[in-house]
Amino acid sequence: MLENLSLYRVFYRVAQCGSISAAARELYLTQPAVSASVKALEDALHTQLFFRTGRGVSLTPQGEMLYGYIERAFTLVESGEDKLRDITGLRDGILRIGASDMTLRFYLLEHLQRFHENYPGVRLHVTNAPTPDTLSALRAGQIDLGVISGPLTQEDDIHYLSVRSVQDVFVESTLTPDRHIITPEQLLELPLILLEQHTSTRAFIDAWFAGKCAGKTPEAAIELATSDLILAFAERGIGVGCIVEDFALDAIAAGRVRKLQLSDTLPARKFYLVTLKHISLSAAASAFLSQLNPEEEA
Repeated sequence: MLENLSLYRVFYRVAQCGSISAAARELYLTQPAVSASVKALEDALHTQLFFRTGRGVSLTPQGEMLYGYIERAFTLVESGEDKLRDITGLRDGILRIGASDMTLRFYLLEHLQRFHENYPGVRLHVTNAPTPDTLSALRAGQIDLGVISGPLTQEDDIHYLSVRSVQDVFVESTLTPDRHIITPEQLLELPLILLEQHTSTRAFIDAWFAGKCAGKTPEAAIELATSDLILAFAERGIGVGCIVEDFALDAIAAGRVRKLQLSDTLPARKFYLVTLKHISLSAAASAFLSQLNPEEEA
């Protein structure tokens, strides 16, 4: 069938026009070329498709039956082209992004809002997951791009763009007695509230403690799935929470928690926008990237 596609195109236009000459004009072909194509298709199908009349041509019963199928097929093709123009013109389509609650709130949300205002026809599908899950979803083709938090273990198939710096802090309830400057070793003795083990943030905190405390890593009194919960637990005096400072700013300003003063400050981290190398982005993903101002390539 594939080798006859051009013949079906001629058949479709001749049937619509009811005339060899009119179809030739629309197809930018000569009348003999159109006639030859019709004859070639009839020979290939071993049946007559048109009656030749003084006014032009009309479909035979076999031609009528075939035209019903060909019309639906070409209508689908034309609908597909229209849909593609909608997507590439960003009147339709979908943008699929993966991110953690932290990167969503403190980086992506404002950009997603602006993208939605500019392209309201494009649907947004946001997967909220830790960094390892986001990278897995990217490789599996489940998302177009992701935003993850450092530190990075760079991998050859991923393209990384630094988009924002963040600072981790330790906070505790103002209901507890105030502390003086505290060392990493003293921190290890406190009831710590940390993110779960499989997150990049927890890996960063564990590595920091190991470097400062002769290889020792914290045994968290409480492990939680989100930074919001860590802050809520810390506010109630249940322990000392470790979160990105942005999460705690309102609570600090309201006097619900205080930031611990450390003898060794945690180094700043970065958020990274990640895409797969050698994979073309969708029109929606390309448009989203174009509105960002990344800091630098990692």
